[in-house]
Amino acid sequence: MSDHKEFSSEKSSSVKNILIIGAIGYIGGALCQKFSQTEDFAVSALVRSSSDIERIKPLCKEIIRSQKVEISSNDIVQVIRKHNITTVINVAWHMPLESTKEAQFAFDRIPLEAALHGASAVSPDIHVITTSGNFSLITANGGRITEIPPPLGYTLPEYLVCLDLLAGVNVLKDGLVEEYISNGGNASIVYPSSVYGSAPTRGGFWDFAIQQFITGKPHQGFEPFPPDFMTAWIHVEDLADCYIAAARKSSKGGHYLAAPENLSVSQVATLFAQAAKVEFMVPVFENKDKVIFDDSHTREVLQLQWKYKVALEVKGWVERIKELETYFLEKIK
Repeated sequence: MSDHKEFSSEKSSSVKNILIIGAIGYIGGALCQKFSQTEDFAVSALVRSSSDIERIKPLCKEIIRSQKVEISSNDIVQVIRKHNITTVINVAWHMPLESTKEAQFAFDRIPLEAALHGASAVSPDIHVITTSGNFSLITANGGRITEIPPPLGYTLPEYLVCLDLLAGVNVLKDGLVEEYISNGGNASIVYPSSVYGSAPTRGGFWDFAIQQFITGKPHQGFEPFPPDFMTAWIHVEDLADCYIAAARKSSKGGHYLAAPENLSVSQVATLFAQAAKVEFMVPVFENKDKVIFDDSHTREVLQLQWKYKVALEVKGWVERIKELETYFLEKIK
């Protein structure tokens, strides 16, 4: 079933049709918005039968609902053929998160395998871009983190054990994609770092995580991050530009890390608390594993320049969380 609308943008005959799976999510919504603003792509979205599509309707040429509860490879095949799709992007996540990485993987692999198998069933020229996460790149020894996946059987460093579910699921999903690529499949992987900023759909994971870290209290059952937690950060619109560049390059077996700013969670929480005007006792932070995320290769290959800085965007980030009514910090009395 397709929700068709008059797509107002005038685009040339050379426009490539792109399919986004997971379009109603935080990153997916940003992708729909950014791709719709390009001159060389037209966006279609494949959503679950029960999805609320109102927010992405103005951003998509076509919105197609899955014929069943979960998206299948047959859905992908039909959409590719009917709408002449050249690129499929999967950013679908099962939410809320399951209690184990195995249970989460059982859900997350459904749209991922549908994208891979559906694309290959139509043509080897269909490029599939999958999404992972910078946590799945971290090696046991820390150090400089690039686009190179960790070896099989690697161990998470101690301070990342709290993210075993998220990192573990990404590693399992990456394994499926790597196997697909090794067998001749046309796919690439984007590794977003921690994503912040406004998007046309619901808020992101870090909206809650930073507030939990500031308060030191669990929220909705999730524990705050430990003080010795190092990551990198990317604005959701910069991330969207990375996906657009990867789609334009359409390189089989590409690996792209989007990680502009190396900042600990405590450093970002400090900026957040200042913008929100709330009390926050900054914990002592030491980058014990000497973790540095280096995306210079990705920027060179995709000819990218990051536009946003956390320090300049954090005030708008706080205001967006208030708009979404997911703000739970108490102001200084």
